[in-house]
Amino acid sequence: MEDRTVILTILDGTWGSPGSVLDLFLESFRIGQKTQRFLNHLVVAALDNQAYQYCTSIHSHCFQLTPATSKLAKRKGSTSPDHLMLKKIKYDLLLEVIKLGYNIVFTEADVMWLRNPFVHFDTRVRVTISCALRGTKIQDKGLLYMRSSAEAIKFLKFLQFKRVLFPTYLDRSFCEMAVHKLRGHTKYVDTGYFGGFCEPSNNMSKVYTMQSTCCDNIKSKVHDLRLVLDDWINFTARTSTNASKPSLGLSSFSWRAPKKCMRKKNAYS
Repeated sequence: MEDRTVILTILDGTWGSPGSVLDLFLESFRIGQKTQRFLNHLVVAALDNQAYQYCTSIHSHCFQLTPATSKLAKRKGSTSPDHLMLKKIKYDLLLEVIKLGYNIVFTEADVMWLRNPFVHFDTRVRVTISCALRGTKIQDKGLLYMRSSAEAIKFLKFLQFKRVLFPTYLDRSFCEMAVHKLRGHTKYVDTGYFGGFCEPSNNMSKVYTMQSTCCDNIKSKVHDLRLVLDDWINFTARTSTNASKPSLGLSSFSWRAPKKCMRKKNAYS
């Protein structure tokens, strides 16, 4: 963008294939309110060739991580990325982009962009992030804004250092690590604007993003994210129809409950 901000996401072939999460992710930008233009500033980082090839067939800005990095992201005998290794790749990528002087909006690909979230980002602080208290843990809501700065570089280098000494350190959420290391440099936005299946933003007139949290597998994510987009399409159509009477029939309009997600608890889905 004009202020050197880039939107980033990372995915592999299980999310970046026909009829999977990437299709819904890009669709959300197209049907969201004032979000279409962000597609020109969205870079999709692919962990494997399958995701990269599919991404290039439907999106303009795709980047393939090195084969060596992609192999590291796989558990032996598994087709899904290792959770901690995926975080390592994510933070390494953020560091490289920040060092190049770009501001970053990092979004998980299962976050549906329904309205322009930039109105909640504060360019005067280093990091803007949405967090949720789930039990005794502070959990990410799938979206963060980070300005390029010496403090941001220092923080991301600190994460590199800590994971060498303590391999499970990255098991913490970004929110939790930011709370401890970036006090005074972080803005926490109202979670009511950034929903998830675990804690949905029921007021559809205020929601900006919706993430498929508490979801145990890809098929369930795709199925229930499709419900989210269909509900959003119906809501915006009704809003347009009742433009002269904005309150008519909208106060009771809310998301349908997930049909396939949340049947099993999975903190990392």
